[in-house]
Amino acid sequence: MHMQRSGQAPDHSSESRLPATSRGLLQAFAAPQGKVYLLYGDDTVFRLSHRVGAQVLGQGGSVALVDGANRFDVHAIVRFAREQRLDPDALLRRLFISRGFTCYQMEAAVTERLPSFLERTGSRTALIFGLLDTFYDEQAPLRDVESILLRVQRALLDMKERGVSILLASTEWNVLPAERNLLLEHLKLGMDRVYRLEMQGEQSLQLVVERSEEHNALDPSKRGEPRHGKNCPDVYEHH
Repeated sequence: MHMQRSGQAPDHSSESRLPATSRGLLQAFAAPQGKVYLLYGDDTVFRLSHRVGAQVLGQGGSVALVDGANRFDVHAIVRFAREQRLDPDALLRRLFISRGFTCYQMEAAVTERLPSFLERTGSRTALIFGLLDTFYDEQAPLRDVESILLRVQRALLDMKERGVSILLASTEWNVLPAERNLLLEHLKLGMDRVYRLEMQGEQSLQLVVERSEEHNALDPSKRGEPRHGKNCPDVYEHH
């Protein structure tokens, strides 16, 4: 399995660089079980998501990670273990990773492999990195992508009803054609809670609860028809 670091140098004080309000996310995600959260915005969302997963591992739980952005950082788990005086190998043995490099692979990972794995192992925590990153690929027609997103959302709801807690982490992109930016808005509608991580000034990060209503917006009949557009090349900013 190939593991690529998220680009940061080793930092033994990584938690101190996260916003103080991130403790609210850590506590809310911990209990009760059975929820779907979205964390998006600044690139630091992946560092914070590692912290969420590490907290579950540190308490003896297991975590399934579907990585569509190639952002898993094994060093983040090791640092957490050392900070908490835990055995890093013991934590890593309870972390299971599946990668997807296209929207079709991500669909299979989330709708097929992830539910069966959770059922087989009894795990109740899943992380999904960069779900929409693969959806912006110009090789995937927008109509296909929108249909895939609906199926993924149904799978998330089904896992939630089985008592699984899922955290989706995604960097916010500005893509062309602009209609593909609506994919993020559609994804938000299916979340129990949406957190936005944004930079305030040059050094300060702020975590904002953007959406917190409990609802069943994953039901397509409550969302309206998805929008379709022409297939055009996507332009990624700072990719």
